[in-house]
Amino acid sequence: MSNSVTGVGVTAVAVAAARALESDRPDSLVADPWAARLVRASGVAVPFPERWPDRLEDVPEIERSLLIGAGYIGLRTRFIDDELRSGGLTQAVILGSGLDTRAWRLDWPAGARVFELDDAEVVGFLEAAMAAAGAVPACERSAVPGDVTLAWAAKLVTAGFRLGEPTHWVLEGLLPYLTAHDQRALLDDVIALSGPGSRAVIERAPALVDTPETRERLETYALATGIPLDELLQRTDPPDPVEVLGDAGWRAEEVQVSGLERRYGRALRIDAADEPADGGRGGFVTAIAPPRRPRP
Repeated sequence: MSNSVTGVGVTAVAVAAARALESDRPDSLVADPWAARLVRASGVAVPFPERWPDRLEDVPEIERSLLIGAGYIGLRTRFIDDELRSGGLTQAVILGSGLDTRAWRLDWPAGARVFELDDAEVVGFLEAAMAAAGAVPACERSAVPGDVTLAWAAKLVTAGFRLGEPTHWVLEGLLPYLTAHDQRALLDDVIALSGPGSRAVIERAPALVDTPETRERLETYALATGIPLDELLQRTDPPDPVEVLGDAGWRAEEVQVSGLERRYGRALRIDAADEPADGGRGGFVTAIAPPRRPRP
Protein backbone atom coordinates (compact mmCIF):
# COMPACT_ATOMS: atom_id res chain seq x y z
CA MET A 1 0.00 0.00 0.00
CA SER A 2 1.44 3.39 -0.93
CA ASN A 3 1.75 6.35 1.34
CA SER A 4 -1.74 7.84 1.61
CA VAL A 5 -1.54 9.97 4.73
CA THR A 6 -0.41 13.57 4.93
CA GLY A 7 -0.64 16.51 7.31
CA VAL A 8 -2.25 15.61 10.60
CA GLY A 9 -2.27 11.99 9.44
CA VAL A 10 1.52 11.92 9.76
CA THR A 11 1.08 12.64 13.47
CA ALA A 12 -1.30 9.68 13.67
CA VAL A 13 1.37 7.46 12.09
CA ALA A 14 3.95 8.69 14.61
CA VAL A 15 1.59 7.80 17.47
CA ALA A 16 1.09 4.33 15.97
CA ALA A 17 4.88 3.96 15.75
CA ALA A 18 5.13 4.83 19.43
CA ARG A 19 2.51 2.17 20.25
CA ALA A 20 4.45 -0.37 18.20
CA LEU A 21 7.59 0.49 20.14
CA GLU A 22 5.69 0.22 23.43
CA SER A 23 4.43 -3.20 22.40
CA ASP A 24 8.05 -4.30 21.87
CA ARG A 25 9.13 -3.39 25.41
CA PRO A 26 9.72 -6.27 27.85
CA ASP A 27 7.61 -4.33 30.38
CA SER A 28 5.02 -3.14 27.86
CA LEU A 29 1.84 -1.48 29.10
CA VAL A 30 0.05 -1.98 25.77
CA ALA A 31 -0.09 -4.87 23.31
CA ASP A 32 -0.98 -3.56 19.85
CA PRO A 33 -0.38 -6.24 17.21
CA TRP A 34 -1.41 -3.92 14.35
CA ALA A 35 0.54 -0.73 15.08
CA ALA A 36 3.76 -1.70 13.30
CA ARG A 37 1.78 -2.96 10.29
CA LEU A 38 -0.04 0.39 10.04
CA VAL A 39 3.23 2.30 10.13
CA ARG A 40 4.72 0.16 7.36
CA ALA A 41 1.57 0.44 5.26
CA SER A 42 1.59 4.24 5.53
CA GLY A 43 5.01 4.60 3.95
CA VAL A 44 5.67 7.52 6.31
CA ALA A 45 9.17 7.83 7.75
CA VAL A 46 8.97 8.15 11.53
CA PRO A 47 11.84 9.00 13.90
CA PHE A 48 11.23 6.17 16.36
CA PRO A 49 13.39 3.01 16.20
CA GLU A 50 11.59 -0.27 15.60
CA ARG A 51 12.94 -2.00 18.71
CA TRP A 52 13.27 -0.91 22.32
CA PRO A 53 16.96 -0.74 23.39
CA ASP A 54 18.34 -2.96 26.13
CA ARG A 55 19.61 0.09 28.03
CA LEU A 56 18.07 3.53 27.59
CA GLU A 57 21.19 5.10 29.09
CA ASP A 58 23.29 3.87 26.16
CA VAL A 59 21.37 5.54 23.32
CA PRO A 60 22.18 9.04 21.98
CA GLU A 61 20.44 11.93 23.76
CA ILE A 62 18.20 12.86 20.81
CA GLU A 63 16.99 9.29 20.40
CA ARG A 64 16.56 9.03 24.16
CA SER A 65 14.10 11.93 24.17
CA LEU A 66 12.13 10.21 21.38
CA LEU A 67 12.02 7.00 23.39
CA ILE A 68 10.76 8.85 26.44
CA GLY A 69 8.10 10.43 24.22
CA ALA A 70 7.10 6.95 23.05
CA GLY A 71 6.97 5.91 26.69
CA TYR A 72 4.49 8.71 27.34
CA ILE A 73 2.30 7.45 24.49
CA GLY A 74 2.38 4.01 26.06
CA LEU A 75 1.38 5.42 29.43
CA ARG A 76 -1.40 7.51 27.89
CA THR A 77 -2.73 4.61 25.84
CA ARG A 78 -2.84 2.23 28.81
CA PHE A 79 -4.57 4.80 31.02
CA ILE A 80 -7.31 5.45 28.46
CA ASP A 81 -7.66 1.71 27.80
CA ASP A 82 -8.21 1.15 31.52
CA GLU A 83 -10.77 3.98 31.71
CA LEU A 84 -12.80 2.42 28.89
CA ARG A 85 -12.62 -1.01 30.50
CA SER A 86 -13.69 0.20 33.93
CA GLY A 87 -16.46 2.40 32.50
CA GLY A 88 -18.14 -0.59 30.87
CA LEU A 89 -20.40 1.54 28.64
CA THR A 90 -21.71 0.11 25.38
CA GLN A 91 -21.44 3.35 23.38
CA ALA A 92 -18.08 5.05 22.93
CA VAL A 93 -16.90 7.92 20.74
CA ILE A 94 -13.22 8.52 19.96
CA LEU A 95 -12.78 12.05 18.62
CA GLY A 96 -9.69 12.69 16.51
CA SER A 97 -9.18 8.92 16.47
CA GLY A 98 -6.19 8.80 14.13
CA LEU A 99 -4.92 5.23 13.70
CA ASP A 100 -6.52 4.06 16.94
CA THR A 101 -6.95 0.27 17.16
CA ARG A 102 -9.06 0.02 20.32
CA ALA A 103 -12.07 -1.24 18.37
CA TRP A 104 -9.98 -4.31 17.49
CA ARG A 105 -7.75 -4.92 20.50
CA LEU A 106 -9.94 -4.22 23.55
CA ASP A 107 -12.48 -6.65 25.03
CA TRP A 108 -15.70 -4.68 24.60
CA PRO A 109 -18.93 -5.54 26.42
CA ALA A 110 -21.65 -7.31 24.45
CA GLY A 111 -23.49 -4.96 22.11
CA ALA A 112 -20.79 -2.26 22.23
CA ARG A 113 -20.80 0.37 19.49
CA VAL A 114 -17.64 2.43 18.91
CA PHE A 115 -17.61 5.56 16.74
CA GLU A 116 -14.30 6.91 15.45
CA LEU A 117 -14.26 10.43 14.00
CA ASP A 118 -11.33 11.89 12.10
CA ASP A 119 -10.24 13.35 8.79
CA ALA A 120 -11.59 11.40 5.80
CA GLU A 121 -8.08 10.63 4.54
CA VAL A 122 -7.01 9.12 7.87
CA VAL A 123 -10.26 7.20 8.30
CA GLY A 124 -10.00 5.80 4.77
CA PHE A 125 -6.41 4.70 5.21
CA LEU A 126 -7.15 2.89 8.49
CA GLU A 127 -10.19 1.13 7.00
CA ALA A 128 -8.15 -0.14 4.04
CA ALA A 129 -5.09 -1.13 6.07
CA MET A 130 -7.02 -3.07 8.71
CA ALA A 131 -9.12 -4.82 6.07
CA ALA A 132 -5.92 -5.83 4.25
CA ALA A 133 -4.63 -7.24 7.55
CA GLY A 134 -7.78 -9.32 7.94
CA ALA A 135 -8.51 -7.65 11.29
CA VAL A 136 -12.03 -8.03 12.68
CA PRO A 137 -13.34 -5.46 15.23
CA ALA A 138 -14.35 -6.75 18.65
CA CYS A 139 -17.38 -4.44 18.63
CA GLU A 140 -19.74 -2.74 16.21
CA ARG A 141 -17.47 -0.06 14.76
CA SER A 142 -18.46 3.02 12.76
CA ALA A 143 -15.86 5.23 11.09
CA VAL A 144 -17.12 8.80 10.71
CA PRO A 145 -15.20 11.20 8.42
CA GLY A 146 -15.39 14.64 9.99
CA ASP A 147 -13.67 17.67 11.48
CA VAL A 148 -14.31 18.54 15.14
CA THR A 149 -14.03 22.25 14.31
CA LEU A 150 -16.96 21.99 11.88
CA ALA A 151 -20.47 20.50 12.09
CA TRP A 152 -19.60 16.97 13.23
CA ALA A 153 -22.41 16.06 15.63
CA ALA A 154 -24.98 15.52 12.85
CA LYS A 155 -22.57 13.15 11.08
CA LEU A 156 -22.25 11.16 14.27
CA VAL A 157 -26.02 10.85 14.67
CA THR A 158 -26.40 9.89 11.01
CA ALA A 159 -23.85 7.11 11.58
CA GLY A 160 -26.08 5.64 14.28
CA PHE A 161 -25.03 7.43 17.47
CA ARG A 162 -27.86 7.13 19.99
CA LEU A 163 -28.70 10.42 21.68
CA GLY A 164 -29.55 10.19 25.35
CA GLU A 165 -27.57 6.97 25.84
CA PRO A 166 -24.61 6.90 28.27
CA THR A 167 -21.51 7.45 26.17
CA HIS A 168 -17.80 7.18 26.90
CA TRP A 169 -15.97 10.01 25.14
CA VAL A 170 -12.24 9.85 24.35
CA LEU A 171 -10.34 13.06 23.54
CA GLU A 172 -6.76 11.84 23.18
CA GLY A 173 -4.05 14.03 21.66
CA LEU A 174 -6.71 16.33 20.24
CA LEU A 175 -7.18 19.49 22.32
CA PRO A 176 -3.56 20.72 21.94
CA TYR A 177 -4.17 21.08 18.19
CA LEU A 178 -7.27 23.25 18.61
CA THR A 179 -7.67 26.93 19.37
CA ALA A 180 -8.97 27.81 22.82
CA HIS A 181 -12.32 28.73 21.22
CA ASP A 182 -12.59 25.37 19.42
CA GLN A 183 -11.63 23.48 22.57
CA ARG A 184 -14.50 25.12 24.46
CA ALA A 185 -16.95 24.49 21.60
CA LEU A 186 -15.97 20.83 21.47
CA LEU A 187 -16.44 20.35 25.21
CA ASP A 188 -19.84 22.04 24.98
CA ASP A 189 -20.84 19.67 22.16
CA VAL A 190 -19.79 16.64 24.19
CA ILE A 191 -21.92 17.83 27.11
CA ALA A 192 -24.92 18.46 24.86
CA LEU A 193 -24.73 15.01 23.23
CA SER A 194 -24.23 13.04 26.44
CA GLY A 195 -26.90 11.00 28.16
CA PRO A 196 -27.05 10.58 31.95
CA GLY A 197 -24.12 8.58 33.32
CA SER A 198 -21.86 9.37 30.38
CA ARG A 199 -18.12 9.43 30.92
CA ALA A 200 -15.16 11.23 29.39
CA VAL A 201 -11.41 10.81 29.42
CA ILE A 202 -9.64 13.89 28.12
CA GLU A 203 -6.00 14.70 27.50
CA ARG A 204 -5.71 18.36 28.40
CA ALA A 205 -3.96 20.99 26.34
CA PRO A 206 -0.91 22.40 28.16
CA ALA A 207 -1.99 25.62 29.88
CA LEU A 208 -0.22 28.33 27.88
CA VAL A 209 -1.00 31.73 29.38
CA ASP A 210 -0.64 34.80 27.18
CA THR A 211 2.26 36.61 28.87
CA PRO A 212 5.32 38.42 27.42
CA GLU A 213 7.42 35.36 28.27
CA THR A 214 4.99 33.06 26.47
CA ARG A 215 4.94 35.32 23.42
CA GLU A 216 8.74 35.27 23.29
CA ARG A 217 8.80 31.46 23.38
CA LEU A 218 6.07 31.22 20.76
CA GLU A 219 7.87 33.68 18.48
CA THR A 220 10.96 31.47 18.63
CA TYR A 221 8.83 28.40 17.91
CA ALA A 222 7.07 30.18 15.03
CA LEU A 223 10.39 31.08 13.43
CA ALA A 224 11.62 27.50 13.77
CA THR A 225 8.46 25.80 12.50
CA GLY A 226 6.87 28.33 10.16
CA ILE A 227 3.59 28.19 12.11
CA PRO A 228 2.20 31.75 12.32
CA LEU A 229 2.35 33.36 15.75
CA ASP A 230 -1.32 34.38 15.64
CA GLU A 231 -2.26 30.72 15.22
CA LEU A 232 -0.13 29.79 18.21
CA LEU A 233 -1.59 32.58 20.34
CA GLN A 234 -5.09 31.21 19.70
CA ARG A 235 -4.02 28.18 21.77
CA THR A 236 -3.17 30.23 24.84
CA ASP A 237 -5.51 30.43 27.83
CA PRO A 238 -7.34 27.17 27.00
CA PRO A 239 -10.53 26.29 28.88
CA ASP A 240 -10.15 24.02 31.89
CA PRO A 241 -12.17 20.83 31.19
CA VAL A 242 -12.64 20.33 34.94
CA GLU A 243 -14.37 23.71 35.20
CA VAL A 244 -16.38 23.37 31.97
CA LEU A 245 -17.67 19.90 32.81
CA GLY A 246 -18.09 20.72 36.48
CA ASP A 247 -20.29 23.71 35.63
CA ALA A 248 -22.50 21.31 33.63
CA GLY A 249 -22.95 19.06 36.66
CA TRP A 250 -20.34 16.44 35.78
CA ARG A 251 -18.05 15.02 38.46
CA ALA A 252 -14.65 15.83 36.99
CA GLU A 253 -11.22 15.01 38.35
CA GLU A 254 -7.69 15.93 37.35
CA VAL A 255 -5.17 13.15 36.70
CA GLN A 256 -1.53 14.19 36.64
CA VAL A 257 1.05 12.40 34.52
CA SER A 258 3.25 11.92 37.58
CA GLY A 259 0.40 10.04 39.22
CA LEU A 260 0.21 7.72 36.21
CA GLU A 261 3.97 7.18 36.39
CA ARG A 262 3.52 5.89 39.92
CA ARG A 263 0.39 3.89 39.08
CA TYR A 264 2.02 1.99 36.23
CA GLY A 265 5.62 2.00 37.46
CA ARG A 266 6.78 3.90 34.37
CA ALA A 267 9.15 6.84 34.91
CA LEU A 268 9.29 9.27 31.97
CA ARG A 269 12.81 10.44 32.74
CA ILE A 270 16.26 8.94 32.99
CA ASP A 271 16.95 9.84 36.60
CA ALA A 272 15.29 11.63 39.50
CA ALA A 273 17.21 14.85 38.77
CA ASP A 274 15.35 15.33 35.49
CA GLU A 275 12.23 17.51 35.33
CA PRO A 276 9.05 15.64 36.33
CA ALA A 277 6.75 14.71 33.45
CA ASP A 278 4.07 17.16 34.62
CA GLY A 279 6.33 20.08 33.69
CA GLY A 280 5.67 19.69 29.96
CA ARG A 281 2.38 17.78 29.88
CA GLY A 282 -1.18 18.90 30.23
CA GLY A 283 -2.28 15.82 32.14
CA PHE A 284 -5.75 14.30 31.92
CA VAL A 285 -9.31 14.78 33.10
CA THR A 286 -11.82 12.05 33.81
CA ALA A 287 -15.48 12.95 34.23
CA ILE A 288 -18.87 11.36 34.84
CA ALA A 289 -22.19 12.98 33.95
CA PRO A 290 -24.92 12.96 36.59
CA PRO A 291 -27.20 9.89 36.52
CA ARG A 292 -30.77 10.00 35.32
CA ARG A 293 -33.07 11.30 38.03
CA PRO A 294 -35.76 8.83 39.09
CA ARG A 295 -39.29 9.83 38.22
CA PRO A 296 -41.34 11.07 41.21
